[in-house]
Amino acid sequence: MSIIAVFPVANVIFASSIVLSISFVLYGLNILHLTRRAKKYREPISDEPSEKPAVAVHLPVYNEFYVAGRLVESCVSMAEQYGKDLVKIYIIDDSDDETREEIDGLSSRFASAGYNIEIIRRGTRAGFKAGALQAALERTKEPFIAVFDADFCPPANFLDRTVPCLIRDEKVGFVQCRWSHFDRNYNMITETLAIGVDAHFLLEQPGRWGSGYLMNFNGSAGLLRREAILKAGGWQSDTLAEDLDLSYRMQLAGYAAVYLRDLNVPAELPPTITSLKRQQGRWARGSIQTARKVMPSIIHSGSLSYSQKFEAVMHLTYYLVHPLMVASFLLAVIATFLNIDVIKYAVAVSLPAILTPSDLLRGLTLRNVTYLTFQVAPWLVFSALVVLSTIAVLYYCAEAVRVQKMGLVRNIKEIFLLVVLGYGISISNSVNVLSGLFSNKTGTFLRTPKYAITRKDQSWREKKYQLPLNKVSLLEGVAVAISALAITKAFATSNLGIIPILAVYASGYVLVFALTLLQSLRSSRTIR
Repeated sequence: MSIIAVFPVANVIFASSIVLSISFVLYGLNILHLTRRAKKYREPISDEPSEKPAVAVHLPVYNEFYVAGRLVESCVSMAEQYGKDLVKIYIIDDSDDETREEIDGLSSRFASAGYNIEIIRRGTRAGFKAGALQAALERTKEPFIAVFDADFCPPANFLDRTVPCLIRDEKVGFVQCRWSHFDRNYNMITETLAIGVDAHFLLEQPGRWGSGYLMNFNGSAGLLRREAILKAGGWQSDTLAEDLDLSYRMQLAGYAAVYLRDLNVPAELPPTITSLKRQQGRWARGSIQTARKVMPSIIHSGSLSYSQKFEAVMHLTYYLVHPLMVASFLLAVIATFLNIDVIKYAVAVSLPAILTPSDLLRGLTLRNVTYLTFQVAPWLVFSALVVLSTIAVLYYCAEAVRVQKMGLVRNIKEIFLLVVLGYGISISNSVNVLSGLFSNKTGTFLRTPKYAITRKDQSWREKKYQLPLNKVSLLEGVAVAISALAITKAFATSNLGIIPILAVYASGYVLVFALTLLQSLRSSRTIR
């Protein structure tokens, strides 16, 4: 029996869509698995310690004029509650704008009030955030180190809640706390993005920690053991995800993690699509760089179970979903322009005929051949690919809304919009994923601008640190044009089954491209 594809190109499209479908299903099922395991999460007990050890607070800052004061003041309040003689605040200031004067004024004011504050200025951005944290680490003697990005405000009881976790068990290397939001209700982007961040901290992180999988330090709102950082090799700047990299190296070195879901540390969500793409792009490139760096150690580890290894691989490579999305879009476009509405296969079944002895003497080898044909609609495969992955993400987001009792119906628009945005930023993230995969250069740590926005009546447009258009926007514009042409072609050729798939991608690309143009062209200043 043999199977012969009538259209070789169609055969390639069909095979590629099968591979993509399997990949999407794996990542989708993993999301559902973590969502289910998160239901078994139980908050660790964190009793107040009888003796409080000294703690260092590391604050990496680079041109954060609008949020630096808020950050330092909240850390001072935290030190006041824990014991200001036990807390030393290190401000690692790489700024080259007015933020320097702001930091100097804050430091002088609180130092005169008896707080222990030190400013570290390296005179360079070498190693970016990782380089700044490593410079502070080399000057730190305290056994525990809290780390906060510039837009965070730790609650006053942060150290009282996290320090006991490190005291109780010497093998705990770091404690990660949940991020909450200052500007959740600011605009459409922050409302939508908040659900995605909530899902990570309410479902993914509890699911990983509760299952004994490796989990990541998120780079802020955490407390780390100095000894564990040193034994893992310190902060390293060969990836753009220094937090993910260090946390995996710490766990490979034998240290454990603790996750505190119920300790919320508010931060600022990106209010513009350009800042969101910058943040996501950095995370995408950095996570793939980290995967290249640490996955060999994970695979060959004798102390990790197969389930831990599998989950680690899924975690570290998750951003591969975005180039897979772009690939599925391109396959749908190719199928549309080639007018492939069905893929035809012929099955040749060969049956030997019944021959008489005289026939054999004459050398006859007659065979009866029966041909069976069947057809496969490629859009059915594409539909399965998109529907299965989308359902997993929708459930994941809906569950994040449900556990907070925010009202699923009230947030249904934001949930669907989050999925559309996911498709829309797939091009931007894919560029960064491919850079992480194939470039040996670390790249530049492009920070996400912060504007200290907490109310709807505040505006980011007239503030510093605006982001300009970049070359990726051109690719997004091309994708919008291709989407329009493909949908028009599908209508013209009555290849209607593939239109819903094209429409999903088109809606995402149009939304992201339009917002990028609108917000960038209204900005009057450029980030430095």
